[in-house]
Amino acid sequence: MTSQTFPTGILHNTKTGRFHPITFRIAPMPGNAEQGPAYRHKSLGHHTEGFDTLEQAQEWVTNDPNCDDRGTTYLWDGEGIPAMVDWFV
Repeated sequence: MTSQTFPTGILHNTKTGRFHPITFRIAPMPGNAEQGPAYRHKSLGHHTEGFDTLEQAQEWVTNDPNCDDRGTTYLWDGEGIPAMVDWFV
């Protein structure tokens, strides 16, 4: 069985200062419209508790075999649910 990896970045909660790994799943455009070499992804979920430092969050991503670290940090104001869309090649 082949394991699947998911694009993963870091969500920085600017309200609390914590860092949460956030993972994405592929989510084609409505009607499967092509947009070039990148594919549309929606966030699948984030590490709820998060980490005190960016380095700790990055280490967690690096050590999780299901994560494909994209080296991206997203800012989140800490309000609501941090659902988002991004494009990955």
